[in-house]
Amino acid sequence: MSDKINNHYIFDKKDNSIIKSNFNTYLDWDKACFDDLKDKVKIFLRNEQKNKCCYCKKELKFDLKDVDIEHIIPKSTYSKFTFHKYNLALSCPACNTIKGSKEVLKKAVINYPRDSKHLKIIHSHFDNYSEHIRIENDCVFIPLTKKGSETITICELYRLITVEQKAKESLIKKSDNKLLKDVLKLPKKEKVKLINELLQRDLK
Repeated sequence: MSDKINNHYIFDKKDNSIIKSNFNTYLDWDKACFDDLKDKVKIFLRNEQKNKCCYCKKELKFDLKDVDIEHIIPKSTYSKFTFHKYNLALSCPACNTIKGSKEVLKKAVINYPRDSKHLKIIHSHFDNYSEHIRIENDCVFIPLTKKGSETITICELYRLITVEQKAKESLIKKSDNKLLKDVLKLPKKEKVKLINELLQRDLK
């Protein structure tokens, strides 16, 4: 089953004209002239991603202002990829902030990669998320591959607040889930220990 982004946003003539006239470096990303364009990208990708963050798979908020356009390869490092069609995905603010400008490429590139073999983390347009990470009980992220493990580490998907929040959401849907109830009752140190033990399992 494919769970990657199958269709990228297509920049039309007006979009390209705005970019050509106003973009020089990644710092221009925040210019007001790009606001409408970014909203169109968000609306398009929200549907493609089934309204889920590309990294933690948390449901994105309704307001477009609370949804971030994630640059998979950091725009601060590769300014020319800022508006590249395959470099844009939607993420929750937490994942976008934590991932920041961390290095995700195995080695420097000149042109944008055509597949995911050049990246250390899951690429939303090239990789099927479920082949690299399994999410147990909607809250614990289990790496299935090295790429999955790198994604969990770089985006800090093991962060306790995320696990607790997703676990609580799951409990609303599965009130009889004893495992999740027990996990939520554990002291903070014990919960962190449990999560770390799960993440350190040998990759199968």
